Amino acid sequence: MTESAPRSFPFRPWVKRAGLSMVLVAALATVAIIVMPLRESFVWLYLAVLWLGGLRVFLGTFRPIVEIDEAQMVIRPLHQFVTRKVPWSAVKGTDQSGDRLIIYFETPRGMRFVALNLNLVKGRRDFLALLESRLTHHTGM
Repeated sequence: MTESAPRSFPFRPWVKRAGLSMVLVAALATVAIIVMPLRESFVWLYLAVLWLGGLRVFLGTFRPIVEIDEAQMVIRPLHQFVTRKVPWSAVKGTDQSGDRLIIYFETPRGMRFVALNLNLVKGRRDFLALLESRLTHHTGM
């Protein structure tokens, strides 16, 4: 594969299973609470958060966590609802601490960053090697 060919890096399989587990627990808990009615609002609030979190994780894994092409990098971290499209020319630096990668980039509103949990990336080593290659090529870092 050439360096200019677009690459996508999916979520690791266990991430989708974890999201599905959360949804199943939420479904079972919802059925249990309906069967033996509870009028406690905090229980329903907890269930709503469990449903939303589980669905966010499960449905979010159907698209790649990172896509890289010649022009930009598209990052979809699970802890945010926003997809970040970062042009290579906007990247100002990176910082890796253990399993966390932070990418700093410039926007019209100033410097921003996006954090990425590398444990979630299937093909982590390939992703980091490609990222280093692209940053060296595009930004001279």
